[in-house]
Amino acid sequence: AHSIKGMSASMGYEELSKVSHRMEDFLEQFRGGKGRLERRSVDTLFEGVDLLRRAVEEIAAGGAPTLISEEYVAKIASLVLAPSAPPATTAPRAPGAAAAAEASGKEARSGRTRFAVDLRIVPDAPLPSARAYITLRRARDLGELIRSAPTAEQVQAGQFSGGLSLLVATTRSAAEVQAFLASLPDVASVVVRPAEADVDRAPSPPPPPRPAKMPEPFSPPSPPRSEAPELPQPEAPRPAAAPAPAAPSPSPPPQGPPPPPRRAVTMMRVDTRLLDDLMDQVGELVTANGTLVEVSQVIDSARLHESTGRLEGLVKGLQQHAMKLRMMPLELIADRFPRAVRDLARKRGKEVNFEVLGKDTEMDRAILEELPDPILHILRNAIDHGIEPAEERVRKGKSPVGTIRLEATKERESVVIRVTDDGRGIDPAVLRRVALERGVINREQADTFLDAEVMMLITLPGFSTAKEVTDVSGRGVGMDVVRGAVESLRGNLLIDSVVNQGTTFTLKLPLTLVVVAVLLIAVGDERYALPVSTVEQILEIRAEEIQHAQGQEMITREGALLPLVQLRKFLGMPAAEAAPSCLVVVCEMRSRLVGLAVDRFIGYREVVVKPLDKALKSLRGFSGVTILGDGGALLLLDLNTL
Repeated sequence: AHSIKGMSASMGYEELSKVSHRMEDFLEQFRGGKGRLERRSVDTLFEGVDLLRRAVEEIAAGGAPTLISEEYVAKIASLVLAPSAPPATTAPRAPGAAAAAEASGKEARSGRTRFAVDLRIVPDAPLPSARAYITLRRARDLGELIRSAPTAEQVQAGQFSGGLSLLVATTRSAAEVQAFLASLPDVASVVVRPAEADVDRAPSPPPPPRPAKMPEPFSPPSPPRSEAPELPQPEAPRPAAAPAPAAPSPSPPPQGPPPPPRRAVTMMRVDTRLLDDLMDQVGELVTANGTLVEVSQVIDSARLHESTGRLEGLVKGLQQHAMKLRMMPLELIADRFPRAVRDLARKRGKEVNFEVLGKDTEMDRAILEELPDPILHILRNAIDHGIEPAEERVRKGKSPVGTIRLEATKERESVVIRVTDDGRGIDPAVLRRVALERGVINREQADTFLDAEVMMLITLPGFSTAKEVTDVSGRGVGMDVVRGAVESLRGNLLIDSVVNQGTTFTLKLPLTLVVVAVLLIAVGDERYALPVSTVEQILEIRAEEIQHAQGQEMITREGALLPLVQLRKFLGMPAAEAAPSCLVVVCEMRSRLVGLAVDRFIGYREVVVKPLDKALKSLRGFSGVTILGDGGALLLLDLNTL
């Protein structure tokens, strides 16, 4: 709010400045944990955020903002601070000496210590005066900022030459003060020293700015009145008869060692297209290296084998680093969900506590960009259909406030995202009945489908058990979109639910779409790649172990019957001659375990996957292509669409 206030005022957008200024004034009342923020106040703040966002988008589009601030300013002015925390502006403004004595007494009672701090902003920081002003405000988080040189008002006026001298009272240690201030953006150096009891002596200002360098313009509107008591000006110099004790001054000495070098830049912005191009080039390098390894194996040369081995290790390291550049944390999209959940819950008149776990879990940027819509669909269904109204939850012995949890974890070669609610759950018996009534399944399927298979019926287009259609959900669209999005990312969607206990939607996704660990298999003379993330087990099944039920071949695994899928049949190849046994890959297909019969195994590889050309995009059952070291092209199987 403070940043937008100053920038919009300097650029002539007065309506934005008024809204952000009032938001800042209101938020100022709660600094340091004071007061209690009521729901109405949060609603009003979010309304201000929406107004500012819309105005900024209008400006970015080249137009003039349509924002009119009067109505919002009046609304936020009507909000009053909770009685438990009187506004800071009620504090009396005492004269310098009296205020210092009173402050010393308070510090003694609270166990606070005074520190003199010399701080410098990096010379090439954008808008150094603005950064210095923000640093002064953040310094108050340490405890009490007694005074500074230059003052906040002087910094706002552009009277800043790169250094700040502060006098702070805090319960933190010198090391903690040092670490806190050094962590702030654009801070080049920090020196912290214990301050003596010379409370009346103001810090000496840093050397004046060089005449050749004019300070950049920075004049945001005046700070809230609550800042005034924290940065008082000394009202009179000390009498000559009482010379100051030889205490270290908060200001840097005029002659001394130069300030330590500023911190090295460790982050930089890179166009994502460059990262994609880099990954493509690395992929070509991996393919070329694979060809070189294949060729070197048939040449009897120890030196050649040693060189190709070293090159293979270097290429693999380069590939891993290139992949890390594409990895991004879930946090980048997760921060948008709490607001959406809050608004949806309020709209439906429900109380919801929303939790996000595992925000630091990383995945490929290409996958992360596709996740917001599917997750938002699931959250909408959880609020609309899962979480019960408060009175219904109380009758069931639950807390009136429902809980929705979004959690991300890494499991083997996959990222697993779970959305769990503690609502009414999904009754498989109801799903069976509705699906049977609407002709989605027949009587035999209704009797033989497992509960896990029945749950997946809600992902069929147009299928819904909602008794009413709302503006949030109930039309039978949403979960089919979720499933389609997850499967397009070579992932799986699983649904688990217990009546009156809640529902969990699990999105199992690959870590990346570029480099994939695959199992190389063959059917006849054709070779294919199967993502390892879908593979559970590899078995050899004797012909007499294959059973038949309802026209489907079945095999037994750990006491459970699994459908046996002949890959030859799905690929349109002629049936093989009868054999005493067959090789079976137990894997996930359309969110259930199946046995996939293949002719033989070739091995394990980590391959770079390229998307199919536009002409082949509509070909179901395949999600990409890769090139092996011998130059052969392999199609990557997509079991969900096969």
